[in-house]
Amino acid sequence: MKTVSDSLEKMNMYANEMVRQLVKNEAQPQQEQLKKALENVLRAMVDMTNIQSGREKDSQATLQTTLTRMRIAHNCLYPYASSRLQRNMQLSKPLEEKEISIPTK
Repeated sequence: MKTVSDSLEKMNMYANEMVRQLVKNEAQPQQEQLKKALENVLRAMVDMTNIQSGREKDSQATLQTTLTRMRIAHNCLYPYASSRLQRNMQLSKPLEEKEISIPTK
């Protein structure tokens, strides 16, 4: 089972990679791909704000769903970059264990 910090780190890496690729403007994603990616990023934002505000009963499951949404968004924009990103995730240093409070009801 993934820790909260692992899931947050992976979501951060997906988001940073999408920003880097969009800024570099290497690929020109089609409008439909952009729409799917944006929808998943926005749904991930809703999930994260619901977790932080305490609206979610099962925050761990919601966090996993949010990570999946970010992976889908990334794959919509850059379907061939995922293997490189996965390698970067495996090579990155583990995060320091920090207290991350997720409200539960």
